[in-house]
Amino acid sequence: MHLQENADLLAKRIRLLNPDADRYLAREFMELHEDKCTRCQEDRLGCTVRPACKDRNFLNMLVEIGVPPRDLPRFCYSQYLVQIRRYILEKKGRGMTDRRIPINDLLSALKMSSIRQFTTRFNKLWSRRARIREGDTLIVAGDNLLFHFDFARGIVELNPWHKEIQSFEVFDCYVRLLSQYHGVEAETFDATLNWWVLMVSVGSVNRGKVEKGLSELRDRFEALHLVELDVGTAIQAEVVAGGSEPSINVGALRMLFSLASEGSTGETWA
Repeated sequence: MHLQENADLLAKRIRLLNPDADRYLAREFMELHEDKCTRCQEDRLGCTVRPACKDRNFLNMLVEIGVPPRDLPRFCYSQYLVQIRRYILEKKGRGMTDRRIPINDLLSALKMSSIRQFTTRFNKLWSRRARIREGDTLIVAGDNLLFHFDFARGIVELNPWHKEIQSFEVFDCYVRLLSQYHGVEAETFDATLNWWVLMVSVGSVNRGKVEKGLSELRDRFEALHLVELDVGTAIQAEVVAGGSEPSINVGALRMLFSLASEGSTGETWA
């Protein structure tokens, strides 16, 4: 475990004060957590069932900022991969959202050699599935699981929920994926560079249930309406990106499509 050597990776993400101050704070933070990790891993049972950092969030952060696997807390990381494997293959353990894993290590944990093998195998196992590929991004959904592969960074996110969507291209990818997965018609268009509009068909879902669900989602979108079109009822959602607040996250879209297809925002994926 060589966390302090990777402090610059964290400093680049902080960007709070100035470069020198941020580097100093990052080194201090890494030093404190390296000591905490060492003590946690000395208690193997405790590290396995109740790690010192809740939900292994510190480890998750290290993967997110690009710390190579060889420098990660070794025992903690081995337990992390075991938990992810059991969750994916056996549906055991606590629910997992927003978990980052190096792509190669995910494939190894699942005893798979390639993305092709991953998609082929799960296509046979999942009763409901969807897949979208755009450039260096592959998003795969199936039977209560969602994987966002970022090949440029070499990282996959398992069940992204709080992930902020920062571009219209990624927004459109998620809309197409969720449209496939839930079997509802949807379309997007960018009214301006930072104003995006989404239309989702409601189909035969009870209007009263949809209106109730919209009230739970209004604070997640810039605007949210139920509209009548020639082809039926639809939800119109508007997003403004690039403001002081996060524009939209994956969880909000997942809830919206659950509402349009099932009449409830209750998300069963996570």
